[in-house]
Amino acid sequence: MTLDLKVYDNGDHTCLVWLPRDGKPIAGCRGFTVRRLKNGKEDYLHGFVGFSDDDKFDPQVPWKFPVQRFMWWDYGVQPGDKVQYSVVPVTGSKDSLQLDTADASPLTAEMSISGQATPHMSAYFNKGIIATQWVSRELNNAPNKNTILAQVQQKGNSLRNALSGLLRPEIVSLLEETRQNNGKIYAALYELNDPELIQELTSLGQRCNLILANGAFKSNTPPGNDENAAVRAQLRGKINLFDRIVTKGHFAHNKFVVFCDANGTPQKVLSGSTNWTYTGLCTQANNGIIVEDANVAADYLEAWNRLKDAENDYPPELVQGNSTASTYTVDGCKITPWFVKSSAAQDLQFARQLINAASEGILFLFFNPGVFEQDPVHWTLLQNILERHNPSDANYNPNLYMCGVVNQVIPQLTTPGAPPGGGPSATMDPTAAPPNPVTLYKNGVEPPQRLSHDVMVPQAIKQQFHNWAQELLGAGIVNIHSKVIVLDPFGANPVVMTGSHNLGFKASSANDDNLLIVQGNAPLAAAYAINIVAIYQTYRWNGHVEQHLKDPHMWHGLVDNDGWQQGYLSGNGLDELNFWMGEKKTGQSSAATAASKPAKVPAAPIKSVSTRETKHRVAAAARSSLVVRPKATKAKNRGPRGKRRKP
Repeated sequence: MTLDLKVYDNGDHTCLVWLPRDGKPIAGCRGFTVRRLKNGKEDYLHGFVGFSDDDKFDPQVPWKFPVQRFMWWDYGVQPGDKVQYSVVPVTGSKDSLQLDTADASPLTAEMSISGQATPHMSAYFNKGIIATQWVSRELNNAPNKNTILAQVQQKGNSLRNALSGLLRPEIVSLLEETRQNNGKIYAALYELNDPELIQELTSLGQRCNLILANGAFKSNTPPGNDENAAVRAQLRGKINLFDRIVTKGHFAHNKFVVFCDANGTPQKVLSGSTNWTYTGLCTQANNGIIVEDANVAADYLEAWNRLKDAENDYPPELVQGNSTASTYTVDGCKITPWFVKSSAAQDLQFARQLINAASEGILFLFFNPGVFEQDPVHWTLLQNILERHNPSDANYNPNLYMCGVVNQVIPQLTTPGAPPGGGPSATMDPTAAPPNPVTLYKNGVEPPQRLSHDVMVPQAIKQQFHNWAQELLGAGIVNIHSKVIVLDPFGANPVVMTGSHNLGFKASSANDDNLLIVQGNAPLAAAYAINIVAIYQTYRWNGHVEQHLKDPHMWHGLVDNDGWQQGYLSGNGLDELNFWMGEKKTGQSSAATAASKPAKVPAAPIKSVSTRETKHRVAAAARSSLVVRPKATKAKNRGPRGKRRKP
C-alpha cells in the first residue's frame, strides 16, 4: 500500500493533497510528514502542534510533529525553486515515532515554482496579514497596527517585501520593463498612495496615461470629494493625468493597466483586486492577473477610452459600450472581459449562468458584494452561489463542494435574518441559528455547519496557544480584498472570475469596474483555488483555537492513535479530498441535471471575435488613444518577475 499525491503551485506556495491508494486507514499512523527536495537539498515539512500542550518542537527531528490531515502547504518556496515531494506516514505511539518509508508516496517529478499558469496568462498573490504566525514573529510577537503601517510604506523594508509577496515585484517589473522599452501605459485606478508605485508612474513621464478616480470619497464637494487629492496634485504635469471625480452613489473602482509598446500598440493587461496603496499591496489579501494578449489588451484600452471620454459622468455611450462583451481565445481557453456600469447587469447574467452550471465545486473570496436581495435579478453572486445549496432553487445541487471566506458581515447572508424568497431552506434560513452566526460552506454538507463569525469573517488568535503566537487581525479595516470565484477547478470546464468588481448588483449598476472571466484554464483555476483554501484554512484553524480557549478540555493536541484518519477517509471528508485530487463524483441526480440548466436570466450580449476583427480592434483602440496607427503584434511570453521565458 502506498499514497497517491497531487501537488499544486501558484508561485506563492504549493498545496499538497494525498490519499491512501487502497482508500484504507494506515495502521498505527500518527500523522504524516512531507519530505521535500528543494534545489537538491532535503528537509521535512511538519506541523506546529504536538501530542499535548507541553510538547516541545525538536528541529533535529521535525517529523515528530506530524500533520494529522491529508492536505498541507509549503510556504517556503520562491519562483525559480525546483522542488520534489514525498508524503511519509509517521507511525508508532507518540513516544516511539518512526518514519514508514515503505508506505510513502513516490517522489514527485521535479517542478519549477512559478506564477505563470500558461504561456500568456499568470496570476500573482500577496500574503497580506491573514492573521498568520510569521507576521507575528517578524514583529517579535507583538503585532501593532501603527508599526505595520509604518513599515509597509518603506521601500525595501523586509516586512513590506514579505507581505507584498510576488504581487508587488511583478507590478514594479511590468512598469520598469515598459519604461526601458520606451512603451506606454493606460491605467485606471481607484486609489493611489504607495510611494514606490507613485515613483514608478512618475518615471514614465508623459508615457503614463492615468485616469485617477476619487477613491473612497466622503462628500460631493471639496475637500471631501477626493481621497486622492494629494497624489493628484503631486502627479499633475508629470504624467498624462485624467481626473474622474464621480459623485455619491458611484465609485470609479477600476484597478487595471494596459501595457503598450512604443507605438501605443496594446500588448498585455494587468487586472485583479489590488488597489495601488501600501495597504492594498501589503495588508489586505489581494491578487493580480496578467493576460499577455494584444486583443484582450485592446479591449481594455477601448474601455479606458470610454472612461476618458466620459470624464466625471456616466453618459449613455459609456453604459452602452459596457453592456456587451467579446470572448477571446488565449492559450486554448476563453477569456471574456466585462466592464461596468452596464445597462442591465449583463455581466452578472453571464456569470450566473456559469455558476449555475458548476457541477463539482465553487470556491470564493468576497470583500463586500452587497446586501441580501429578494429579487434574483439583484442578487450578489455570493447569494447566487449559496442558493446552489437551497433545495427550493432550480439549480440545487447538494453534492456541490463549497469553500470560501467573506470579509464583511452581511445581514441575512452571514448573520440572522429573513429567509430568501421561495421559502426557507436549510442553507439560507438562519432563524434557528445562534446569535451572530456565519455559515461555513464546505464539503456540500446539508445543513451547512454554522460557526461564529470569528471564523469565516476574519478573526485573529488573541492569546498564546501552543506554539502559535498572538496574531493581529489586519492592519487596515479590510482583510480579504480579493474578489474571486473559482468553478470546478479540477473538472473539465474550470472557470475563474476576478477583477475589481465586487461581484454584486451595486457594482454592476453604479460603479466603474471590470470583471475578467476565464474559462478552460486549469492551471490558473488551480492557482486561485489553492490561494482561497489556504486563506480559508487559516481562519478555520483560528476557529478551533477560539473554541479551545473557551473550553480547554475540548482538544489538547494530536491524537495518539490511528482513529483520526476515519473522518478524512469517509463521508464528507473523503468527498473533499476527492475534489482536491480531481476525482470528485458529481452524481447524475436531479440536482446535477438542474445545475446544467441555464440561469433564470436572459443570455448576456456576447460574441466571439475573429482574429481579423481583433486586429482591427487593436488598431482602433490605439488610434483612439491618439497614437500612430499600429499593426497588432503578438504578446511576448513573460516569466515571473519580468524574466523572459521561451515559449
